[in-house]
Amino acid sequence: MRRRHFVQTLGVSALVGSAGCTGQSDDTASTFDVSSPAFSSGDELPARFTCGGDGVSPPFVIERVPEPTAALAVTAEYDGGVFSQPVFWTLWNVPPETERIPAGLPREPTLDTLGGARQGTQPPNEPGYEPPCPPAGQPYEHRFQVYALGEKLSIEGGTEQEEASETIANALIASTRITVDYTHPVETDS
Repeated sequence: MRRRHFVQTLGVSALVGSAGCTGQSDDTASTFDVSSPAFSSGDELPARFTCGGDGVSPPFVIERVPEPTAALAVTAEYDGGVFSQPVFWTLWNVPPETERIPAGLPREPTLDTLGGARQGTQPPNEPGYEPPCPPAGQPYEHRFQVYALGEKLSIEGGTEQEEASETIANALIASTRITVDYTHPVETDS
C-alpha cells in the first residue's frame, strides 16, 4: 500500500508539474490562489492544528478559481519518507464559489455547512481532519494541497483517505500547495 501511495504521489506531482503542458496556459495556472490566515508556506504548523493542541482543521482563503472548476478539494499529508506519505485529511466537493474554508470543520462525512462537501477517513477514526501527530523530536514537512476539480466527485463521505486522494488526483484541473513544518515536542519529566 505504501508503494502504491508513493507511485500515486509521483503521478500527481508529474501531473501538477506538467499542467501547463496539457492545454492549460500558465496564465490559468497562476490565477489559482489559496492562502491560510493561520500560516504561510515555510512557517511552523501552529500547535492548534496538531494532536498537541486543539486538533482542529485549518482555515483557507480561496481566490481566482480557474474555469471550468466544478468543485474544490483539499488533501493534507506529511512526509514520512520516500515510501510513507500519510494522508491525514481529504475534503472534496467544496462548491467552486467558496471563498473561505473555515477552521474547525466538524468530523462528519458530509458537511451541510460547506455546501455538502465530503470528508474522508482513516479507519478506525472518524471522518474528517485527523490532527497530525508524527513521532516526537524531529521535524516533519506537512503539505496542504488545494485542488480545482473538473467535476464533482461521486465518492461518498467517509471514503478511505487513500481512495479519496486518488479520485481527487484524477479530476485535477489545477492545484496549489502550502508546505509547513511541525516538530512534535518531546515529553520531558520535570
